[in-house]
Amino acid sequence: MPLPDRKPPTPREGLAWRRVLAWAALCTAIGLLNAYHLYLDEAANGRHGVLLPRAITELTGAWCAGLLVPPLAVALGHLRRQAGGRLFRYAGHVGLLLVFSLLHTSLIWGSRVLLFPLVGITDYDYGVMAWRYAMEFPSDVILYGLTACITWLLQHYRASRARELHAAQLESALADARLDALRLQLNPHFLFNALNAVSATMYEQPRAADEMLARVGDLLRATLQADMQEHTLGDELRLLSLYLDIQGARFGDRLQVKLDIAQGLDSVRVPFLVLQPLVENAIEHAGNAVEHCVSVRARANDGHVELCVSNQEGSPVSRHHGHGIGMGNTQARLRHLYGEDAGLALETVADQTQARVWLPLREIATP
Repeated sequence: MPLPDRKPPTPREGLAWRRVLAWAALCTAIGLLNAYHLYLDEAANGRHGVLLPRAITELTGAWCAGLLVPPLAVALGHLRRQAGGRLFRYAGHVGLLLVFSLLHTSLIWGSRVLLFPLVGITDYDYGVMAWRYAMEFPSDVILYGLTACITWLLQHYRASRARELHAAQLESALADARLDALRLQLNPHFLFNALNAVSATMYEQPRAADEMLARVGDLLRATLQADMQEHTLGDELRLLSLYLDIQGARFGDRLQVKLDIAQGLDSVRVPFLVLQPLVENAIEHAGNAVEHCVSVRARANDGHVELCVSNQEGSPVSRHHGHGIGMGNTQARLRHLYGEDAGLALETVADQTQARVWLPLREIATP
């Protein structure tokens, strides 16, 4: 009959067993060190041949204490969580100490009575038990106090870590809420500007206006379905192409857009809809009314990715006149997502006005 397969231990079970073994090793080491100390003390006084009795005596004391300390720590934790005044807690500590000392001394007596005959020592006598309980009590007071102090420190440490974790979770939730609000702010802003563009062409170019409305619907559908703060640069460029289709239907051949994307950057993480407000701003300020020349460039540079959107022969990009929301929104999202490691700068280079975004170079892992 085949034996049933045993499931491998879970990581939590493995950790629990390692803790048990470590605790047992610690108690054994304490018992052996105490036994060695007492053996040398008696050897210095001319009494030899007592190493084995001393080892059994000290090991049983350490093992019995090690067996009782974990449940004592649990009981101390329950006592601190109980409602009641100081008098109640003091009475609880006195009761726990008496029970702990009684059990510890009783376990020591019982274990030694069993172990000594097994190693050939038949004349072991623990003495009068009433005196033994009184003798072990001071040591148990010290052990109880150490256990209570360590338990108190661990509880305060865990409570502090829990408060820090809760504060971090609240801060993260607040940041996510702010980012969601900023991301959703782009939709009405973009829709308002897109409808303005449609209204500017619907009488003179009704077919272009109809095509623009179709592209507006496609882009809004894509933005409303998205629920992330970041996506790949490749996805961002696909959304940008939908927006450029809208503007292409509006301006026709008068709109010239040049994409210069370095190889290997398609999987780089960028904020959702980071390019569209910059390209929109560049188109509105791209030179004269005859031609609108806009370039979009992406490069990796010293652990960062730089996204540059520029126009030719344009006046300096304004933050007002209807475009403050897009640019301000982009700056706010960069600040919330990356802190001081990202930013947006408006620059004039030769005959071009350029919006430059820099952010950490990180990739989205593919499944």
